[in-house]
Amino acid sequence: MLSPYTLAPSVTHARSSRPVSFMTAAMIRVNAPPRRDWTYSVQINHWLLKSIGVWPWSLCLTTAEKINSVVLAFISSFLIGFLLVPCALCTFLDKTGDLDTKIKMIGPLSFCVMAAIKYYVLLSRGTEISNCIQHVRADWCQMDAEQRDDDRAIMTENARIGRKLAIICAAFMYSGGFFYTTVMPLCTHRTEIIDNETVRSQAFPIYRGLLDPRASPFFEIVQLLQCLAGFVIYSVTVGACGLAAVFVMHTCGQFRILLGKLDKLVDGATEKGDLDSPRERLGAIVEHHLRILSFIARVEELLNEICFVEFVGCTMNICFLGYYLLTEWEQSETVGTLTYCTLLVSFTFNIFILCYIGETLSEQCGMVGLTAYKIEWYRLPRKEALGLILISSVSNYSVKLTAGKLVGLSLSSFCSVLKSSLTYFSLLRTLTT
Repeated sequence: MLSPYTLAPSVTHARSSRPVSFMTAAMIRVNAPPRRDWTYSVQINHWLLKSIGVWPWSLCLTTAEKINSVVLAFISSFLIGFLLVPCALCTFLDKTGDLDTKIKMIGPLSFCVMAAIKYYVLLSRGTEISNCIQHVRADWCQMDAEQRDDDRAIMTENARIGRKLAIICAAFMYSGGFFYTTVMPLCTHRTEIIDNETVRSQAFPIYRGLLDPRASPFFEIVQLLQCLAGFVIYSVTVGACGLAAVFVMHTCGQFRILLGKLDKLVDGATEKGDLDSPRERLGAIVEHHLRILSFIARVEELLNEICFVEFVGCTMNICFLGYYLLTEWEQSETVGTLTYCTLLVSFTFNIFILCYIGETLSEQCGMVGLTAYKIEWYRLPRKEALGLILISSVSNYSVKLTAGKLVGLSLSSFCSVLKSSLTYFSLLRTLTT
């Protein structure tokens, strides 16, 4: 379980025009020991990001934790470079392989490049990650202050969904990565003969001008380092996808709570802590809505480069994995077929999750305006009723999740990725047959 971190002062702003505003309740309880429910949603990300040294420094409570984070970041960077540099040199400088061999080098290289870019983004965005996590914690503290069991159930449900998405993503990625990095090099039948001796090939190609890993003990040393490096690049992919899932599902939970407040705008509610007048309730709704939109903007700023890398990289990797899978199937390689099938499912699931949560977020943004229209707004005083027009207008132009601020993430984007991958796959088969 994570330690209760100090709440960032920039998160707590209260309006003085009302007795108890949205953030005032959180400020009342900020010095009290918070409940640990909020750590449930970010726990998987905490384990993954801390293991590769990208957990934010501001969330490390002791000097030992910060030193440990620096050491792990240095080791992870070295391992990523150990895969990336020899793989790139082998792909571009090795002239001995045919076209099919070159194609089988491009897939691992593209994945290493994707992991290196995402790792750099995560490492350089520690402050943004910390602010988003503090925002999540402040929402849980505010909910504890208001003591609403319905809101707690909604937030817990969405936290559970985000956690499950991260776990499923990790299960697919680590299982496929384990087979590719560990099982295939040890069990594959595709070997080379050097001086009448059979040697095994590596999962990631190594430029032999630097090192020839085909014979012992170099094979075992390189194999161990590639397994460790594989864990790092798989953790980067799972950690980035897990952050997106957890933050977006938390936002969806806040939208559901906001919709509940809109439903109670006209007649109010009987629960403890509800505001008396429609004007006060409308002010709390606007404040809550703006807070949600500011969190979406933070998440978008944090993840848009990572989503762009995933969007472009998964289009290429799904194409290459489909080609590798078909090749292994034709050669009756059971281990290779199972490995590439698992990796293909994993990459498809990763981009699907990003597009799915982007679609869900867009729907929740639009639901605010629809709910504002569906309530009995004509029973409100004239000024309060006019205020709903602004809420509806803002909900139609909300900040959404994008890939590099170029492509909006939605289910239609997911279909576009699959269509592009199949097109490139067909072209690749045409060139190699």
